[in-house]
Amino acid sequence: MKQHSKSYQFFDKAIKRPWLIILATILIIVGAGSQLPKMQIDTTIEAFIPANHPSLINREFVRKTFGISDPVVVAISNDGKNGAFSPELLNLISELTEDYKKIEGVDPDQITSLATENNIYGTETGLVVESFIEGKIESQEDADKIKNNALNFPLYKGTLVSEDATTTLIVVELLDNKKYGSQAYFDIKKITEEKLNNSKYQGTKCYVAGEGGVVAYQATYIDGDAKKMTPLAFGVILLVLIIAYRTFRGLYLSVIVIIGSVLATMGIMAGVGVPMYLTSNIIPVILIAIGVADAIHILGEYYETLAKKPGITSREATLITMTEMWRPVTMTSVTNVAGFLAMGFTSNVPPLQMVGIFSSVGVLIALFISLFTIPAILMLLKPKLSKAYLKVSETIKPDAFGRFTQKFGVAILKKPKAIIVTSVIVIILGVFGSFQIKVDEASVEAFDSKTDIYKADRIINSKMNGSNSFDVLIETPSKEGLYTPENLKKIEKLQQYIESLPQVGGTTSIVDVIKQLNKSLNENKNEAYVIPNDKDMVAQLFLLYSSGGDPADLEQFIDYDYRLANISVSMKDGHYSSAKKVIEPLNTYIENDFNDQNVKAKVAGWMNVFYYWLDGIAFSHFFGVIVALILVLLITAFNFKSFTAGLYTVLPVFTAMLMFYAILGLANIPLNTATNIFGAIAIGVSVDFSIHIIEHLKLKIRQDNLSIEEALQKMYTSTGRALLFNAIAVCFGFGINMISELPPFVDFGALITTCVASSFLASMTLLPSMIKIFKPKFLTK
Repeated sequence: MKQHSKSYQFFDKAIKRPWLIILATILIIVGAGSQLPKMQIDTTIEAFIPANHPSLINREFVRKTFGISDPVVVAISNDGKNGAFSPELLNLISELTEDYKKIEGVDPDQITSLATENNIYGTETGLVVESFIEGKIESQEDADKIKNNALNFPLYKGTLVSEDATTTLIVVELLDNKKYGSQAYFDIKKITEEKLNNSKYQGTKCYVAGEGGVVAYQATYIDGDAKKMTPLAFGVILLVLIIAYRTFRGLYLSVIVIIGSVLATMGIMAGVGVPMYLTSNIIPVILIAIGVADAIHILGEYYETLAKKPGITSREATLITMTEMWRPVTMTSVTNVAGFLAMGFTSNVPPLQMVGIFSSVGVLIALFISLFTIPAILMLLKPKLSKAYLKVSETIKPDAFGRFTQKFGVAILKKPKAIIVTSVIVIILGVFGSFQIKVDEASVEAFDSKTDIYKADRIINSKMNGSNSFDVLIETPSKEGLYTPENLKKIEKLQQYIESLPQVGGTTSIVDVIKQLNKSLNENKNEAYVIPNDKDMVAQLFLLYSSGGDPADLEQFIDYDYRLANISVSMKDGHYSSAKKVIEPLNTYIENDFNDQNVKAKVAGWMNVFYYWLDGIAFSHFFGVIVALILVLLITAFNFKSFTAGLYTVLPVFTAMLMFYAILGLANIPLNTATNIFGAIAIGVSVDFSIHIIEHLKLKIRQDNLSIEEALQKMYTSTGRALLFNAIAVCFGFGINMISELPPFVDFGALITTCVASSFLASMTLLPSMIKIFKPKFLTK
């Protein structure tokens, strides 16, 4: 009686009751999938920053103290004779302001427009504080008066009204951006477009932007991408499977792995309360690409076994298949998990951590289905040959794809030295290119240039002070510390310094209000637009404004104790590279030239958070890649019981990664959110090719007593064919991201597809060439 291997005996016992395994699989998938309705969506920028990060803490403090949130910004623009200051448009601004107040989620007390803001000027009788727009505007003369008032008020020029008077803004604050952001944005957009759909507003354009709009757009695109990309990726994979095996069972068995791992993983995410972040859309695509790779190799071995041994039972064929394939399938899954976890645990960005963790969960679920559920189903089916594996005499006649990989292998094995030399050149260029890589990104680049939000960002940057903002929090040690002229002058000097920095469009603070109040009490003389030298005079100005205007108008600039103040800074460029040129020197100036015992400052706000978010991206990327490479090296070395084997396994991936860094560095493609996340993922996925090649060679050399040269030639026909479809499936699976509505996903799809394809080629060229030349001993031990 033939003595079977331990792995054969294990699977013989493990799949003894196939229906029980199938039922358990169904219960796991259905149970986890039932949690999907609980899934929440979170596209806020806060999600990408650890909750305890100082930049986020400062931002939240400024928000609560001064009532500042991420608003929806509506830009009304007209390049005609009267610009934005025709009676029709000014009345429209009043109407829209009132309409926006009725929208659910909008803070009715925090809408800023010409219809809500006050003009401050002096008369013979004293200080006058009155709305820019009072009632309905009937004549162009009244409209011109409003224009002159607005343009002569420095606080609003560039922030509420463009200097050329063609554009004005309505800034709408939301009660809860996460809860109301998406719906409020689209309600605002709908109301505005309906109002503008009138012939009297001909030539007027409306642009809706702001961080509130960004959140809304991203939430919509996440939903749209999920509905579009996942089914399309699924369909493309099915097509690959049909071509690969030309059998119905080869199709639906692979589908079970894909659907099972995706539904279970996303259900578990929803069940434990992890929301869909902006990056979470790639998880289903990752699992589709990886899950089908396991199925391709198992089914390929199964059909080859059926062709080699006519008359074999389905149970016997299944057990032989799993005996041959459990090691490479398990090891590729473990290396995938290593790559994902390396990305997750080396990143300080929560959404990327969740991608790493739950992609790992999904891979392990796919591994379970591949190792146990697929064999359980195969055991219940009658043996059926695939047209891709037909026996002629004592050998398997390769189909067109098998013949292609066979000829490819013959060509490669003829010139191994040339391939090694070429690879060395690629490695050298890659090392050089890596040092040329720069970090850069802008939040608006997450959207296609044809989208409304992208256009809005451009028009606001060109007409106004800028659509990108941050804050500087000013603190004095005691109540009414901001009555002191010395402190106010220090703030004024800080504003002047900030405005001297590149890409800064302007700043506003309580200092601007004080100077306007002083000017108004001094016959509106321009030379009086200064800070009074007397503390009592400053106090009197605040008192006069409180009695004549609404004290709430000042809450975005100062707290009720007159101890804290806020400087709002607008930037015309939202790139990290621009933020770096402002945030870093500003922090240095604050530390060395501003802070003292009387007044201190700290940077807060959106652009500051964005800066810190991206500032560590290069370190986390390369750290994650290095950790992934080391983990994969150790795992493969342990599996093959040879450190040399681990090096051979990692070498093709290492070469492909360096080639890619050469492209990024030499072509001046920046490292950003998309290029950051592909590295560790690509390593975990791409090393599969090397693992299958080495496992195949070891098996054939030992079992069939082949030489290394003979084993290499046979490898291209069988394993090479499976790897070809593996690469096609993975590349198409990840490549689906290139049809996303969000450019970062498009970049991610292009990057990881190119990297996986390069790793496949390196595994099929460099690895066999190295083995042929150096004949490593680990293959024959």
